[in-house]
Amino acid sequence: MKPRIRGLVLENLPYKITAVILSCMLWYIVQGEEILEVSKRIAVTVAVPDGYTIKGPTLRYKDATLRGPRVLLGQYLEGKKPLDATIKIPPGKAGQLRYRVDRENLTTFDPRVKLTIHDPFIVVTVDEVASKKVTVREVLQGVPAAGYMLEKVVIDPDTITISGLKVDLAKITQVVTEQMNVSGLNQPKVFEVNLVKTGLGDVQFSATRVNVSVAIGEQKVNKKFSSIPIEVVGAEYLNHVRPQFASIVVQGTPGVLSFIKKSDLRAFVDVRDLTPGRYERELQVKIPSETVLIETYPKATSVEIYNQRRLR
Repeated sequence: MKPRIRGLVLENLPYKITAVILSCMLWYIVQGEEILEVSKRIAVTVAVPDGYTIKGPTLRYKDATLRGPRVLLGQYLEGKKPLDATIKIPPGKAGQLRYRVDRENLTTFDPRVKLTIHDPFIVVTVDEVASKKVTVREVLQGVPAAGYMLEKVVIDPDTITISGLKVDLAKITQVVTEQMNVSGLNQPKVFEVNLVKTGLGDVQFSATRVNVSVAIGEQKVNKKFSSIPIEVVGAEYLNHVRPQFASIVVQGTPGVLSFIKKSDLRAFVDVRDLTPGRYERELQVKIPSETVLIETYPKATSVEIYNQRRLR
């Protein structure tokens, strides 16, 4: 039995081997000629000349379908890496531009493969790169503790340089900080906060954080002092001032104002070197330290200087 089987196997062995080889070659040819469709993504890089930039990302993606024989599509079947394409913006081009992505933009692509790009157009806004200085404004929330007030806010740095599309920068006059809560504060505090970029587009900041020093002081109130005599200073001649009394409003803490008397304030006009005649002169005042002048009434007074020298 075994010799018979061996005989059948070995009989015409060269022809049998040749037949197997031809069958494999035929299968390979048929498989290689099989037409396939492959979905791929195209990574499109938008390249702009020096001194220009675009609005939004420089890398965009497009979906595409590749059609061709399996033997040609084999290189695109391996892995999920997208195809690479580049759109080059020529110098001097600005504004909203529309470009079509085609096989000519692909870095490497077999021309024998049919390429269909779905929604092949890319719209980009191109403009010159610009920069300018803008002020930084603080955003505070809440109020200090009872009896205290916000006296001063110092931002460091108080200006920054922003850069980006010229058209975007034209709309920006300032940048703001994140909110800082000053509720219940009764002493100075320094905040280190971020600057807010939301809503400003693709704009770059020279600094992204600032220090905000908040000065807190006692609550201040206003107090009015009436019937302050108006003095004439530096007069060499007899004179008459009209009106003869002034009202002065000063600001300070309740503790300071409680000790101030009317006699601690002065209102005067300086007529030094004036010759006889009638003049309108600005009213000047002197107020106690630790107070701030809020208002004087009147702001100016009429002075009449007579042609008669004062007795010394």
